[in-house]
Amino acid sequence: MKGTMQAMDQFAKSRVTVFVGAFGSGKTELALNFAICLADAGGGIGGSVGDGAPRAVLADIDILKPMFRSRELSAQLAARGVRVVSGAPGYETADVPALSPAIYGAIEDKSVPLVMDVGGDDDGARALGRFRSHLERAGYDMLYVVNTLRPFSSAPEQITAMLRAVENSSRLACTALVSNTNLGAASSAKEVRTGLGTVRRVSDEVGIPVRFFTVSLGVAQSCGESVRRIARDYGIPVFVIDRMVLPPWERLY
Repeated sequence: MKGTMQAMDQFAKSRVTVFVGAFGSGKTELALNFAICLADAGGGIGGSVGDGAPRAVLADIDILKPMFRSRELSAQLAARGVRVVSGAPGYETADVPALSPAIYGAIEDKSVPLVMDVGGDDDGARALGRFRSHLERAGYDMLYVVNTLRPFSSAPEQITAMLRAVENSSRLACTALVSNTNLGAASSAKEVRTGLGTVRRVSDEVGIPVRFFTVSLGVAQSCGESVRRIARDYGIPVFVIDRMVLPPWERLY
């Protein structure tokens, strides 16, 4: 069940995958793992890259004071075949709304899959909206990520309101939901099941399918049978995340 060995055709339905969601939903961690899995799969959806070329691109457009930045792991990702594009040249590490024009090129480049990590508020959604015409022309899959243990994401009506706000601000439609309920290092299968149940209720209400649910590699290893039972009970596949983005208090150990 390790993340990098997963069959990506269960999860990636378009060459361009956009991750959106409320602040703290875990979009960045998921985007990192998703891009690595696509690269490990040799380019995933529509990929046809040559030797030495990136096998996936990760566009980090979470630009205004993010807690975690995909671009801070650029060297580590490059070693796994993932190219990171983010801020305009010279502003890659700055909290300013200056995005690289290379993002437009990555959307248009049909030879390699693209993953987009979007900020978790109206500013993030509006930044995504800059690329609306390019995304509509290229085709995209926009996944709304939910961690029901985060503020303003615990009840179906809260999740629905935030989802619609993201759609309105970006002028793009969400195509699927992802249940990413977790407590970081303290996660267990119990929270995973409860969170998926809530996201499933949202799915029924808004008519947007649940594409997959996530668990950390640690939960997959320690609670494997419970995780498999959740997948069977709901008929929804599980995506296993190898945690890379750790909070400061976990990096000390």
